[in-house]
Amino acid sequence: MVHCDVNICVGCKTCEVTCSSFHFGAVSPALSRIRVAKLEEIGIDMAVACLSCLEKSCLVCPTDALSVGEKGEIILDAELCNACELCIDACRVGAVGFYDGLPLFCDLCEGAILCVSTCPRGALSYREGEEISLEAFQQSEGGASQRRALYADVQAEPVREGWQNGVRVDS
Repeated sequence: MVHCDVNICVGCKTCEVTCSSFHFGAVSPALSRIRVAKLEEIGIDMAVACLSCLEKSCLVCPTDALSVGEKGEIILDAELCNACELCIDACRVGAVGFYDGLPLFCDLCEGAILCVSTCPRGALSYREGEEISLEAFQQSEGGASQRRALYADVQAEPVREGWQNGVRVDS
């Protein structure tokens, strides 16, 4: 999974640019499979991509267009996808995008994991084989951007507490 250290991320969106360029040859946040949640009111930025969660709630696909790859990445069979968007609604952290009738999942750049290598601050890392539980993140009513913001806010809580106590908390 691609992990973002909220202590380091400055929200520059280089990861979004790299992702959209690699997959579509264009620069557009709408085409990116990683999205930066910007919580301006608390000064936290955090890139969010598919977390390879244990629950894999996105696999709710009624046409079986989704499967899990060797590294935990979600693989889309575009031929089977009917654009129902259930996978987008099911993702508890808002990591699934949608463009041109298809969901956008982090596919680890077909093994290159370019967002990690191009992050100018080193805030992104790839953690192979790590799966986290999102059981505590019950499905919320908000859209994908609201779910990303909620996830970033929860991840940033120890950082904010550290700021209040004058201590850096590594994530």
